[in-house]
This record gives sequence, structure tokens and C-alpha cells, in this order.
Amino acid sequence: MLARVGSLERNVRLYPRYAGLFNGLFWLPVFFLYFLQRLPLQEVLLMESLYYGAVVLLEVPSGYVSDVLGRRAVLLMGALSLVLAYGTFCLGTSFSALAVAQALLAVGVAFNSGSDTSFHYDSLTGLGRREEFAAREAVVARVSLVSGAVAALVGGVVGAFDLRLAYALSLVGAVLMVLHVIAFVEPAPQRPDTARGFVHHLGACMGHLRNSSLRWLTLFAVLMTVLNHVPYELYQPYLRLVGKGSVLTDTGVPAVAGVHVFLTMLVGAWAAHRSVRLRDRIGLARTLLLCALVQVMIIAAIGAVLSLPVVGLVLLRGVPRGLMTAPLSAAVAPLVGDSTRATFLSLQSLAGRLAFSGVLFALASFLPDGGAVDWPSVALMARASTVLGVVGIVMLALSAGALSLPESEGEG
Repeated sequence: MLARVGSLERNVRLYPRYAGLFNGLFWLPVFFLYFLQRLPLQEVLLMESLYYGAVVLLEVPSGYVSDVLGRRAVLLMGALSLVLAYGTFCLGTSFSALAVAQALLAVGVAFNSGSDTSFHYDSLTGLGRREEFAAREAVVARVSLVSGAVAALVGGVVGAFDLRLAYALSLVGAVLMVLHVIAFVEPAPQRPDTARGFVHHLGACMGHLRNSSLRWLTLFAVLMTVLNHVPYELYQPYLRLVGKGSVLTDTGVPAVAGVHVFLTMLVGAWAAHRSVRLRDRIGLARTLLLCALVQVMIIAAIGAVLSLPVVGLVLLRGVPRGLMTAPLSAAVAPLVGDSTRATFLSLQSLAGRLAFSGVLFALASFLPDGGAVDWPSVALMARASTVLGVVGIVMLALSAGALSLPESEGEG
């Protein structure tokens, strides 16, 4: 018994470091530039659509495997896939090689999605400390954003010399992830309720959506998956366009992008540290809707004008993610049973990524042939996303008043 408690304590202690390594995305400030070195703009967007589509195919099976076989096994498969993905990015140059790397990256992300939060929640539950989940998730969000900030800064600097170096550093981080997962212990080894078949399991997960509050939270999560990723996709070409004709040459863009992501994630980490406090002060629904509104305003600014001050405004794009992560996880986790949690979270993530994959595909279809990265193309993508965001916020705001959302830790 004492050995079991000690192992779960090690899980809780190591988990923030694991999350930090997973979010150590050295390639983040340069991935669009990396693809543009090898592919035209339309193929870059299709490559990104391929990634999100691959995640869609893997999200639910990974969650089901996690609920049946355990969190640790799935996290290990995900970490090993990231090792292969980053290695392929370092060596590949053709569209087919990059597509394989994108698919492996999708495996790594999908197998982490849902299982990571469930692993953390199950470990705390096994220790009888479930009430600490929201506060600890806020800490994990802060660690993840700080780790991502430092990785982006370093990745941008090394990317100024060779964009592949950013993927090489991510490869090192993925190897360290594997070592952390090996040190984990499965937090909830007994899963008798998951032996009733995949279809029955999916039905049980979908049945959770009869809860109106959980349905609202899921729709919010889907909307924010789209909104959070729009500036993530657009800020690199936007930065490149702003710097055109100035001292900011194509060689300098990776380093500047790295500094930009570094500052963005530090701001996001600052927001994550205050997320639970804000939720307790103004309520869960208002906190989440505020996150959506901030992101829509940033996207609208990107589509409105090509200007250096907008680059500064885009530094706030990490605030919505920082503010929403812990409150959203703490609200959803208690509403879903232990034996279906990873699958449900995977379904939630799947819906969001499928929505964004569709948005990317639609935007690529509307762009003119030739693949040029120009201001009209970037503005079109941002303005269309703004309209989508406004519609989503209005619909969620109109339906929030009739719900009974948990407003603070321990409710729901």
C-alpha cells in the first residue's frame, strides 16, 4: 500500500515535467517557414489539414485504448511516435516524407490528448486528493506555457541558422518524455467497465452529452480549438509580410518569431496562474466566454490591417489558452466517469480538430492558385475566422444563462 502511494506521488511530482517536455515545441515559431521552404502555400495548408485529419482518425481510438489498457501505455506510445516524427522532420525534404512526419506527429498528439489529463486526475484520485485537481492543472498549464516559451525562443534562434535544428531539439525532448513515462505507474489499473466493446463504450461517452452543462462545455472546447489555432497558423506569414522591405529579412524572421512566441507564452503563463482565481470571481461561463472574445478580437485585428502594432497585440493570443485550460478541465472531469474519461476527452478534442481541419481545407479552397503568401490571402483567412468566432460566441452566450455550470472548485 505504501509502495503504491509512493508511486502515485511520483506520478504527481513528475507529471508537470512531462507536460513541460511535451510542450517544449522548439519548432513552433518556424514550422510554417520550414514548410514554405519546401512547399507552396496551398500545399502547406493541405499539409496542416492532413495533420488535423490524421488526429481526427486517431483521437477516439487512442482514448478508448487508454480507458481499456491504461493511461501509461498510451502515453508511452505517444512519446515514441513523437521521437519518430521529429526524426523524420529532421531528415525528410519531400512532400511525402513531410506527410509521414505529420502523421507521426498526429499520433503523438492524439495519444497524449485526453490521456494526459486523465492520468493526472486518476493519480490525484488514487491519493484521495481530487480536490487539488483544478489548482494543480493551473500549475501544469503554467509550466507548459513557460516550457513552450523557452523552447520557442531557442527554436527561433537556432532556426535562423537551420530550421531543421528546431526539430532536432524537439527530438531530444521527446526522448526525455519517453524516460518520464517509463518512470510512471498506471494510476488506475482496474478497469472492468471497459470490457463491453468499442461501440458500447462510445455510446456511453456520447450519453454524457445529455448533460446540458457538459454539452455546452464541449461546444465551447470545439470553438476554442478553432479560434486558438487561427493566430497560431497566421502569425508567421503575417510577421513575414510586416517585415518585408525592412531590416527584418527572411533570415531574421525565425529568430523574431521565436522571441514573439516566447513572450506570447510567458503572457499565457501569467494568465494561467490567475485562471482559477478569475473563475472563482466572475464565474466559469463568463471566464470562458471572455477567453473566446479576446481571441476573436486578436484575429479580427490580424484581418483588419497589416501593421507592426498588431504584431504586439498578437502577443496576447496565449491569454485565452492560459485562462481556459484549468477551469475547463476541472469542470469537465467530474462530469465524466473514470472508465470513459479519456475517450470522452478524445472525442471532445476530435470534434475541435475536425472543425479546424475543415476550416483549413475551406480556406485553402478559396485561395487563388499559385501559392503566394500575400496580404489579401492572410486577411481573407483572418476575416472569415472572425465571423465564425462571433457567431459561436453569440450562440454560447445566449445558451449559457439556462445552464447550471460549476462556478468554483468542488462544485458539480
